[in-house]
Amino acid sequence: MPNFFTSLAHAGASTIHALIKGPSKTPKEMYESQETRFQTFQGLMSSLSYHSQQLEARKQYWCAQTFFLAQLIKANEQKIAGIIGASVNVEDEAGLLETINKLIITLDNERNVQRFIEVLTEDCHKIETTQIKQVAPPIPESASGIQYYNGDVIELIQNLSVQGTLVVVDNAPNSHRDGAAKYSAGSVEELFSRYTDSALKMALHFDDVHQRNYQIGYYAFTEKPEAIDVLDYQKRYLKMVLTICSNLIHRTEDYLESEDFLNDLFTSFPNQKDESFKLPIYFDMQNNVYEVPVDGGFTSAHWFVNTKQLNTVEGIFQLLKIPDVSKPINVVSYAAPDLRKLETSPLDARATSNKRLQRPAEEGNLGCMLAAGIALQCQQAIQLAQHYKAQGINQPIAVIFVMPGCGAFNNPERSTAAHFISTIKYFYPQLAEHNISCHVAEFNPKLYNLLVQSNDLYGSELGQLNELINQLVEPLLRQKVIAVREKIVALYEHGESAEHLTKQLRLTIELLMSQPGEKRNRIVTEYEQNALSLQKSSDSLWNALAVAMIALGSLITTVGVVLCATGLALLPGTGVAACGTALLGVGIGLFAQNKHNALIRKTTDLLEEIDNTHLLP
Repeated sequence: MPNFFTSLAHAGASTIHALIKGPSKTPKEMYESQETRFQTFQGLMSSLSYHSQQLEARKQYWCAQTFFLAQLIKANEQKIAGIIGASVNVEDEAGLLETINKLIITLDNERNVQRFIEVLTEDCHKIETTQIKQVAPPIPESASGIQYYNGDVIELIQNLSVQGTLVVVDNAPNSHRDGAAKYSAGSVEELFSRYTDSALKMALHFDDVHQRNYQIGYYAFTEKPEAIDVLDYQKRYLKMVLTICSNLIHRTEDYLESEDFLNDLFTSFPNQKDESFKLPIYFDMQNNVYEVPVDGGFTSAHWFVNTKQLNTVEGIFQLLKIPDVSKPINVVSYAAPDLRKLETSPLDARATSNKRLQRPAEEGNLGCMLAAGIALQCQQAIQLAQHYKAQGINQPIAVIFVMPGCGAFNNPERSTAAHFISTIKYFYPQLAEHNISCHVAEFNPKLYNLLVQSNDLYGSELGQLNELINQLVEPLLRQKVIAVREKIVALYEHGESAEHLTKQLRLTIELLMSQPGEKRNRIVTEYEQNALSLQKSSDSLWNALAVAMIALGSLITTVGVVLCATGLALLPGTGVAACGTALLGVGIGLFAQNKHNALIRKTTDLLEEIDNTHLLP
């Protein structure tokens, strides 16, 4: 217990230090922060007393991963035999143990690492071409459209699978690094990992993270990053996973409760190529070769098995005897920003080279990241539908959306739900066009009710604006549009009428999509008519009138400036600008003291950015 309190005090001090220092300014600071995170995390996790539920989750995860490893070897006997230079056997403990141990040794050869990665990649292709057999009649849906499910998402996946439906689900990760599944219970991401071949397949998503951040413009430092030997990371990671699987078989599931297990997980296979920081692979891979992209995430093809009762080595071999037990599933990984001030968040912010992950609370991250992830999930489902159709295969597909960010990250619930549901609604017609069923799953009754309420309140407008923002290429304009949207979302969060704010969203969307000339002139007319109608409305719409008047005045002013700048009717342009300025003054005078002034200012700034160029690429 004294070790626990000492580790806890050290963790607290490290977190506060990281919070005060803020994001790393150089790669050296970043690597030092990664080492601090390792020391903090490893000390705390090794001194914790784990509850029985956490230990059972740990056993389920590693027994499941060992089962999937045996299944992979069995399905690729000749290829694995070619890698290890010997015959393979997965029928009993001794045979599987010998095969795994030989594989661990042969992975010291880089060519063998590449060959094993190729086996994993080919297994993904096999998953993507496997049709699910229907073993139960489909359950008639109570209604068309988006279906809401309050319960265990694993049960929903199982129900759809037995009906012959391929599921594309997001795992709602609460982090852009690897989660807690390997040692604890965790959240939804960890839940899915206990039912899929997640451990081995993670190596397929290893990439030179710093080069990727540099190429897409998210690199936080001035100097160009040095190249990373990704294959070496894959080798060390795979050897770590295989070593734990080997020890599990050799020492039974009791090994997973031992200190040896924690050492094998947290301190094994350090980086031998870095002279300064010899981090073990579990921590070295985080934010260096494994980091969930902030602009959409990634997709993974997995085998899915009901491993709820799998927690012993004996159970692994019993499950291997069941034919066709594994079902294909597609998992999309994208994450919400980590808006916590304490816990591991400051340490993570200093340990990454990604600008947006360094400043997760930056205005607009939540909506943009959710929209990009949902877009990727829908795109993956549509591509699968098109693929099966092209092959002449009638394969039903379902998308299951799980809202990220409101669990461990404690993101604002109302605004997160608004972004989430509205963006799903925006993409839903494309799913329906390809006969893809759509489900929203939530286990927490409170959040489930919030999602259902959000479905009743919000249309697709916020989702459409999110998608437009993600397509904007001009940084300053993007920033201004985000500022407008965030003020609207803040009003959602405070209970403002969705109907009134939706109108502002529609006007902003139309503004962004308009072309110079007659199109924008029509918008001006609509703004004028909107102002006139709002003048006749009840007191609750005065603030909306203020927004409309300011928007109208600013837009007319801007159009006037554009006309002057292009030489098209110089005097009329000047006259329009003067009229707009007058309306601007009236709006400020009438509503100088009400709570919508921030929204008014942001709207004004946005409209001042509109020029005679296309806003979208």
